[in-house]
Order: sequence, then C-alpha cells, then structure tokens
Amino acid sequence: MQDCELVDILTYPDWVIAIGRTALGYRCWVFTPDFTVLDDGEWHPTRESATETARGLISESMEY
Repeated sequence: MQDCELVDILTYPDWVIAIGRTALGYRCWVFTPDFTVLDDGEWHPTRESATETARGLISESMEY
C-alpha cells in the first residue's frame, strides 16, 4: 500500500470498512469479525464507489 492516505473508516456491528486514496484512485478493505481482511483488489474512481464495493463484500461474506 504505497503512498495511501486513509480517508474513511466506517463501522458496522463487528465489521470495519477502511477506504484509502492514492494517485490511482480509492481502495477498500473490510475487516471481518474474526479480523480477516477482505479486499476486492480494484481501484475505484470515487470514495463512494469504493464504499459500495466494501458493503457488497460484507453482504457476500454474511451469506456464508
């Protein structure tokens, strides 16, 4: 994670979303209740799109 600036931290019961910004765009990370870190590996054009992707990762993870 080179030259990444943390721009948002969002919390949900037992879950945490971190959004970072670099020159390439925004990245998202999801911290699960058991402290596993999920990442879609993509660069997003806006903070909002990175946040929506992170919420999708949470939804998908909760289904299992």
